[in-house]
Amino acid sequence: MFLMFLIVGVDDYSSESDVIIIPSALDFVSQDEMLTPIGRLDKYATSENIFNRQMVARSLLDTLKEVSDDEKDCIAVLERVTKLSEDSEPTVRAELMEQVPHLAMFCQENRPSIPHAFSKYLLPIVVRYLADQNNQVRKTSQAALLVLLEQELIERSDVENKVCPVLIDLTAPDSNDDVKTEAVAIMCKMASMVVKI
Repeated sequence: MFLMFLIVGVDDYSSESDVIIIPSALDFVSQDEMLTPIGRLDKYATSENIFNRQMVARSLLDTLKEVSDDEKDCIAVLERVTKLSEDSEPTVRAELMEQVPHLAMFCQENRPSIPHAFSKYLLPIVVRYLADQNNQVRKTSQAALLVLLEQELIERSDVENKVCPVLIDLTAPDSNDDVKTEAVAIMCKMASMVVKI
């Protein structure tokens, strides 16, 4: 601990009452600064405060960048992404979905040693959110899916085996009319993109 001493009184240096201890700025290190990136992620991802959980979703790419030198830590972050995707608050889920294309691109460019990072951790979230009850979450996942297809971040086998079956299920007769319409629109937009993959 660093302390700064201020001597008050010129005549008598021996009196303890003349010495005032003023804490320095270094004494006030934030608890968050003492945490690892994954520790901060864990702390705020389980916060009661919705805003904190939204901020966690918004900062996932930065956290992934911070730990990118360690494959085990990268996987730990991706596992936290999966857990955060189960948040009950739609605004947190929508924020998370906005980050997925950025996370996928980072994984592809910087962590090729993590096999199937996108397919295993991120794509299942996108696919699940295509059927989300919340309109904002659904729309965000549809937009993310199209970006991922445009960037050619989804393998053809994943499109065929993971994305298309969900979209077909969403067009079932018992589906909500809005959901059916959205699913058909996504299939139409996907058709030209899938040919390129």
